[in-house]
Amino acid sequence: MAVTDTATLRFLRQPDTYGVSSAVEVIETHMSWVFLAGEYALKLKKPLRNAYLDFRSVDVRCRACAEELRLNRRLARDIYLGLETISLDADGQLRFGADGERVDCVVRMRRLPERVMLSTKLVQGMVDRNVLEPVATCIAQFHRNLPPLQPVPHQWRKTIDETIASNASALLAYPHCLPSAEVDRLCQQQHAFLISHAAWIDARIHQGCMVEGHGDLRAEHVFVSDTVGAIDCLEFSAALRQLDCADEIGFLALDCERLAGEAVGNALLQHYQTITHDYPPPALLHFYQSVRAAIRARLAILRLSEPSYRPHHEWVGRSRLWLQLAIKHAAAMRSDQPCISSTIDPPS
Repeated sequence: MAVTDTATLRFLRQPDTYGVSSAVEVIETHMSWVFLAGEYALKLKKPLRNAYLDFRSVDVRCRACAEELRLNRRLARDIYLGLETISLDADGQLRFGADGERVDCVVRMRRLPERVMLSTKLVQGMVDRNVLEPVATCIAQFHRNLPPLQPVPHQWRKTIDETIASNASALLAYPHCLPSAEVDRLCQQQHAFLISHAAWIDARIHQGCMVEGHGDLRAEHVFVSDTVGAIDCLEFSAALRQLDCADEIGFLALDCERLAGEAVGNALLQHYQTITHDYPPPALLHFYQSVRAAIRARLAILRLSEPSYRPHHEWVGRSRLWLQLAIKHAAAMRSDQPCISSTIDPPS
């Protein structure tokens, strides 16, 4: 018997499904639906296809759920509880469990209150050394436990260059929303930095700084309570999780800057560097942050093509904010001289 996506969504929206009396809150993301029921959150992947994935098959979605569970337990073992199968029983009713015809799978998580998320603390001005140090320690320990990757240097630089080109193409496609001249100048500056500082990026590979990390380490994904960790890693693409540790912590610092100011972002970076003794050139960090900010600007502006993500002005505003951060960090990265050595030493 074929079960429609609508029937599965209806099943997951019902309080009786979870044995709770309160309404089930539903959050829709680009690739998933998240159902908040009582003390749990359940994540269902959309049966969609795009440039990175093809989730139209139940088997593929269930394998992706298992992979999401494995990857996210690296930073949030106590939050990611397990995999749930949704099955059609002999009476034609949807149930949790493996008895019957498998219809779909969901990831079951412990529900985190908004007050423990780093983004909430940043917006409310509740972030100080007692918050930033544990976050930096958690991410540093996570990176330390990951095996280093060794991508071919020129191929890795080509990947970064392709990202810059993708950002330019998307951002320049909305001249009525974004300043084309500034976008073009920004991406040219990033491209020029990548060429003139190739030795710095190659040295990071040789020094074992490349890992398969979280991939989407934003403040809204970091929690700080009795324990510290991060949820919602970028599970659908190993290639997009491949990055420099400095790039990953730099991205989180950038998001802290967006929400609470430059001093907070810098403080997080300083704590992390003190723990790891990893001191990449400041200009390289600004380059990573500039590219990351441009990626976020691109992802925001592309929401204009998705009707479910209205209102229009909200995404334009987000894209402009990220673009200004990209331009700011591009200006900072240009203050350094081109690298003539392949070594990266900490400051004296």
